[in-house]
Amino acid sequence: MLIRIFYFFMISSALLSITGCTSETSATQEMAQTIMKEDQNSDIFILESILYKKVETINKEQLRSIQTAPYGSITSSYEKKNTFQSGMASILPTGTQIYRSIAQPEHVYSNDRGTYTLYKSVPEG
Repeated sequence: MLIRIFYFFMISSALLSITGCTSETSATQEMAQTIMKEDQNSDIFILESILYKKVETINKEQLRSIQTAPYGSITSSYEKKNTFQSGMASILPTGTQIYRSIAQPEHVYSNDRGTYTLYKSVPEG
């Protein structure tokens, strides 16, 4: 019986070390951290593991001329001490709706209380 308990703990320890109880950051998160270190006023967010950066503010008519689909929403705000996570934004408030362009999937648009902004995905590397 003692041998079984010993083996159980050995296997459990091995599995925990293999699956990793680490807090490594992805390349996308590292890019976001770098951008924020270079310019704390950067307007960026991560959604579905893709980093987006503000290109320009647009008006309602411009947004209406683009075919979009709902893409998600901002779920948390970036704080300097934290690591960027998916759903987190540096400027956009929590709850802001994000829409993806059908013709150009690298372009997404935010609707923050009637202010519309174009963001473009930031390629890794």
